[in-house]
Amino acid sequence: MSTFRDVDRLMEHFLEVGPVGCCLAVTQGEDTIYEKYFGTADVAGTTPLAPEHVFRQYSMTKVLAAICGLIQLERGAFLLNDPVSAYLPEYKHMQVQVQREDGSFDTVESKTPITLRHAFSMSVGMMGAPDTLTGQRYREVHEKLGGNKILNAYDHLTEVRAMAEIPMLWEPGTSWQYSVGLELMTAVVEVTSGMKLADFMQKEIFDPLGMKDSGYHFKGDMADRLVDCTQRNADGKAEKLVADFMEDRSYQPDFIYQCASTGVLSTLPDYTKFAKMLANGGRLGDVRIVGRKSIDLLRRNQLSDQQLFDMHNRSLFTGSNYLKGYGYGMGVRTMLDPALGGSNGSVGEFGWCGMMGTYLSVDPDEKTSIVYMHQIMPNMEEYTHLRLRSVVNGLFK
Repeated sequence: MSTFRDVDRLMEHFLEVGPVGCCLAVTQGEDTIYEKYFGTADVAGTTPLAPEHVFRQYSMTKVLAAICGLIQLERGAFLLNDPVSAYLPEYKHMQVQVQREDGSFDTVESKTPITLRHAFSMSVGMMGAPDTLTGQRYREVHEKLGGNKILNAYDHLTEVRAMAEIPMLWEPGTSWQYSVGLELMTAVVEVTSGMKLADFMQKEIFDPLGMKDSGYHFKGDMADRLVDCTQRNADGKAEKLVADFMEDRSYQPDFIYQCASTGVLSTLPDYTKFAKMLANGGRLGDVRIVGRKSIDLLRRNQLSDQQLFDMHNRSLFTGSNYLKGYGYGMGVRTMLDPALGGSNGSVGEFGWCGMMGTYLSVDPDEKTSIVYMHQIMPNMEEYTHLRLRSVVNGLFK
């Protein structure tokens, strides 16, 4: 059985091989049984990492977005088997790319409408390699909109409506691709609620749970509390990472683009409140965000055997141990086979991670959660997250 000292030692080890700072919260029921901060918030090493420090969540935004979708599902705003085109008419006559014998591409009209279920479960192939027609059209659509989203030329709903021009790689529901499915789903949330995604998330999740340091934009002095993005150079020394696509301009209050895939800022204490809610069947204290049955739906595998094969053998995660044993639910990974995954966790454990190394693991059966944060590229997710999963799960009797 693990001890809290084992957890401490692992976190201290992470500082030796990767990030300059990292933090971890472990919850059981409504109690936080472990919360510690290691290292510093800055590469210079002058500011000890603390609860008030803000982390870029990147793709851990997706779990928040999925809950927004479930809230609308519970309100009867849409059904999972509804076609997306019922809410976004641009998607009524979608095209699928086909490859000719000479290697060139053409399109045919899709036989299967994209449904909300397809969107939730990443069963919509609307991103492709640059040498595919799908990839070419994806680039062309965004060039027409005004370029990269960090230029602040368009909002989320405008982008999603425009993306209907992109031919799909395959018929909806026949394969799996980590791409834009949740963007379609949250565009439907915006249409059915009459609210921007950021405003909906604030009203329905952040405010009720008291997540005062979470959102798509800097609030108050949040910019001053933002943790450095780091990398290790060839000599193994930590240095600040600067890259155009990671610039923090998108967090300024006047930025209009907020999407399902990325963009939320949060602190460890804030995101831990969200994790506790998930682990306790959609409730934290007297606050109910979604029903227990909806949390069960969230973590129920939505993929066919063929889709599972494609997820593990023909996707971004091919060759990685990170998702071994997992299927995919409604915007989250979900554990199907702990033995295959090398996990000492439960069937039905779920969560996701972020590009700079944030990590969420939730087990509603045990009412436990793990929230870990660091900011480094490459993000070391396989090295850090899977070790944390093993050691933390060993704490529970």
